[in-house]
Amino acid sequence: MPFLKIILVLLGSALVISCSKSTDQVNISGQEFHSGTFISNGDTLNSKNGSNGRTIKGTLKSGQTYYLNSLFADATINAGDTLVIQSGVTVLIDGPLTGTGAIGTQDHAPGIVVNGTFLSIGTKANPVLFTVKDASLKSDPTKDPQDPNADPAFKGYWGGIQGGAGSGDIIIKWTRLEYLGGLTPLSAATRAGKARYGILVDNPGARFVLEDSWLYGSNNDMVRPAGCKYEILRNTFEKVGLSAGECVNVKSGSIGDIAYNLVVGGTGNAFKTANAGGLSPQSNMATYNNTIITTGYRQAKAGEGGSIDFENGGRGLAYNNFIVDCAYGLSVLGGGGATPAADTINISYGYTYNYGDNTTFTTQFLPAGFISVQKTGDINGGNNTTPGANNPLFVNYSLPRPNGTNFSEANYVGNYDFHLQSKSPAIGKGYTGFLPYAVVKKDAVFGVTEITSPGKDIGAFQADGSGNQH
Repeated sequence: MPFLKIILVLLGSALVISCSKSTDQVNISGQEFHSGTFISNGDTLNSKNGSNGRTIKGTLKSGQTYYLNSLFADATINAGDTLVIQSGVTVLIDGPLTGTGAIGTQDHAPGIVVNGTFLSIGTKANPVLFTVKDASLKSDPTKDPQDPNADPAFKGYWGGIQGGAGSGDIIIKWTRLEYLGGLTPLSAATRAGKARYGILVDNPGARFVLEDSWLYGSNNDMVRPAGCKYEILRNTFEKVGLSAGECVNVKSGSIGDIAYNLVVGGTGNAFKTANAGGLSPQSNMATYNNTIITTGYRQAKAGEGGSIDFENGGRGLAYNNFIVDCAYGLSVLGGGGATPAADTINISYGYTYNYGDNTTFTTQFLPAGFISVQKTGDINGGNNTTPGANNPLFVNYSLPRPNGTNFSEANYVGNYDFHLQSKSPAIGKGYTGFLPYAVVKKDAVFGVTEITSPGKDIGAFQADGSGNQH
């Protein structure tokens, strides 16, 4: 009887999940949630008996290995179906390295199209991993810093997680996603032949959770909430975008929190909101307690991209964020140019910690062409800041950076540690007088595990050990 009560509680919280046949099950396997039948270990998720593409549902079992093969089209979760990925699962993207069907070439970069519900439920001890199979395709960390144009991290070997306009929830916890941004199929109705976004969510009625995950390598935007209620919490973004793309690019129909994330070496902005797309509600992001390092240097559009950006009707808040050696500081667009103004009436920000090694950075803490101003609680808040002032004292990331550093190549985490030393001037300087939007319910499987409250220290790593856990 207690077991049945557990099942009933889980089913009661899984409002978006339905099963297409009466024989499907939603159950608990030991301590792990599963739905329907288990997919066989070693299965190719985007082909069955040689089919070009495949519909999938059920559960990828803990500790087992599965494949996406470049010779076949996307794997698709149909409306009403659910794919569950348990802890410790590895999904390998494989296929020919050269010739017809070569991995990452046009129409040979398969992804997972989500018209139903996608649940990747890793744990800290046993994360889920999506990566390429062949070691020769991977970026070699011993070469960092390396030319982004030659770095395999930006090649886009597979198509990522693509939520459809009618999708259910997309929940991703303790999952490492690598080498995203493969080319959209030429047969696609939109963006044909262009790089896919690493994760796309396109349904204002869906819930999107991305927490405690590591996102490594993409050709364009890593995450695009183009319609959803979202919580993007405690993640690490590394090597995002070759010549364009944000770590998180929030569009209309989307509202949520972006907090306690570490960003190193993003191409454009770390986080951007613009009310494009014609959906309701208005694009809205609460960005707080993030640590953003050396971001904004490969963006093809001069003067655009660098840290946190509000434009084109976007609204929200930004507090307690570190912006370190980024091309531009926090940006609020006031209009008068080709891009429409942000919703300036409904934007609040402050307690930003800017740091710059030289005047190239310090004279753009308040970016030219934007209406951002110095706010209460800012550290190094204006453009007259002395280079090197108020060193944040990270545990293992020396500032200033060595002379001659090429910041477009300073895009890797490596062995750096962005926790704060005990004497860091960021400790105790955060602002806690606001609330997260908290638009997604708390649930171990179907919602957010924890919405970490605003921190008393600036940045993603709190002195008490809370915040980002990487």
